[in-house]
Amino acid sequence: MRSSILAIAALGMLAFATPAFAQSNPENEDVSEAVDIAMWCGAAYTVAHKTAAEAGEDGSAAEAAAAKAFEHAKTALDEDGIEAGEYDRLIDFYVSSAVEDLTSDSEDTRYTADECAALIAE
Repeated sequence: MRSSILAIAALGMLAFATPAFAQSNPENEDVSEAVDIAMWCGAAYTVAHKTAAEAGEDGSAAEAAAAKAFEHAKTALDEDGIEAGEYDRLIDFYVSSAVEDLTSDSEDTRYTADECAALIAE
């Protein structure tokens, strides 16, 4: 279940989403589940952090969670042999994906808050 703060936070991130990356979908490529969850959760926490900062609130917990998730992503990307030149493209895709998930009317997101919390607890 996602929190309403993340949904509201994602609205503020719409300006950061890049429509051009909708055409480059990692789901159609060979990215592992470890890369997928770490990148998506990192992007979702980034959305929460940026929105909190814009609202003048303390987003340090979300910022720390994003950093931890992206550490997991870097390890998984390296293990998968994905070139460093692909990292920015993947991050842009996942930020767009997280914003889309968090701002949709659906209660379903790519990963749950519990799954993301478990990832960063590792």
